[in-house]
Amino acid sequence: MKEVVVVYSAAVLILLTHGCAGPPRPADSGDSAQAPAAVGRDTLEILRSVRTSDVSDALDSMGLQQRYQMDPSMRPLYFGIRFAGIAHTAEYDVIDRPLEPMSYEQFDRRQYGGPEPLWKEAGKWGAPGQVLVIDAKRTPAGILGSANTLQGRIDGVVGYVIDGTIRDSYECIIQTTPAFCTVRSPAHPMGRIGPVSDNQPITCAGVRVVPGDVIVADDDGVMVVPQRIAAEVARRAKLIQDKDRPGRRKSYEKLGLPPDETVK
Repeated sequence: MKEVVVVYSAAVLILLTHGCAGPPRPADSGDSAQAPAAVGRDTLEILRSVRTSDVSDALDSMGLQQRYQMDPSMRPLYFGIRFAGIAHTAEYDVIDRPLEPMSYEQFDRRQYGGPEPLWKEAGKWGAPGQVLVIDAKRTPAGILGSANTLQGRIDGVVGYVIDGTIRDSYECIIQTTPAFCTVRSPAHPMGRIGPVSDNQPITCAGVRVVPGDVIVADDDGVMVVPQRIAAEVARRAKLIQDKDRPGRRKSYEKLGLPPDETVK
């Protein structure tokens, strides 16, 4: 496998998921990569307003139970993260090529983008409304860190989901990085992991993700909404939430609780 690498000033990319094939996608979901425009703006706005539990119930009602919920080990860096956006996928795999001893100056040049960096970017990611979804085989090699996630957000990325490592986790937290991961580790990717594909179908935390699918994430976990059924999932999820809020609002009133965004 060709060794390709990502150069970032403070942290680089990590590893994919655990490599299981996951359940087959239903015939109406599609497996070919499509442009993000396949999901309408109105649909995306609804999916940004509902909970992952609403999305899960909507999929259950369509006979798609247990297909699109990522493994519960996929957890947010901190409580209160919530996003929905269009998936841009990447896959990495273990290479296990330990570095030979070198001077710090050599290491600095190779790690941080000198004339012959060890890592080159596998593909161009970073766009408005995008969620970067990475299958990094759940390895302790920190593909995402405090620097490259900031740059992604500058480019419009609304969230990160990686079956693998986020390093610089304290910095990522105080920077309010909207990220979910299965591993935390201080390790750099060099010599540990290499890119396999960019913006192709992957399996992340047990769920197949196709570029252009919608990723919905909150404190409960991460849901994948196939683009071809996104409009119907959004319609049902909104009906579920609209039914839930009035009842909870009445309970708030009885308890004297001040209303918040979840009941308005």
